[in-house]
Amino acid sequence: MGVRLLVVIALLACTSPEARKAREAKAARSAVAAESARAAVAASTPAAGKWDEAHLVERLVRAGLAPQALPDERPQRYWGVPLSAYRVGRATLYAYIYPDSSARRRLTAGLDSLTAAPLGEASPYESPHILIVQNNLAAVLVGGSDRQQDRVSLAIGAGVPLSTVP
Repeated sequence: MGVRLLVVIALLACTSPEARKAREAKAARSAVAAESARAAVAASTPAAGKWDEAHLVERLVRAGLAPQALPDERPQRYWGVPLSAYRVGRATLYAYIYPDSSARRRLTAGLDSLTAAPLGEASPYESPHILIVQNNLAAVLVGGSDRQQDRVSLAIGAGVPLSTVP
């Protein structure tokens, strides 16, 4: 048993930084490919004028943002709906999809747009971050450059895709 443990430790110690980076890059490519496949499915179905997770991913993919799902992220309680989180380059997008725009407006009306938190409360998000709202979607983009924040804002702000024309 002790010899096996030493062999495993020796193998782990011999892993070069280049090999580790190659494994991480391969995992990232796989994650992006999975989200792109979901986007292709979404592109083949009409959105009915409201955001859903598949059409959000499709919009991000079409904008060239290569989203990677982050299933282990947990929502802030005050949002009141499930969270869809994605790594988008160096930033993280926390998206909350409401049944309709009225439900989203009821929640976001009580938020401070600068902190993306209820009025008078400290922001749970690191800086820089921006709040993005469009129809039944509210999202917080944390991190990234100004350019990246603009790209994500524009992709979501354009609204849910209404047609399936590529």
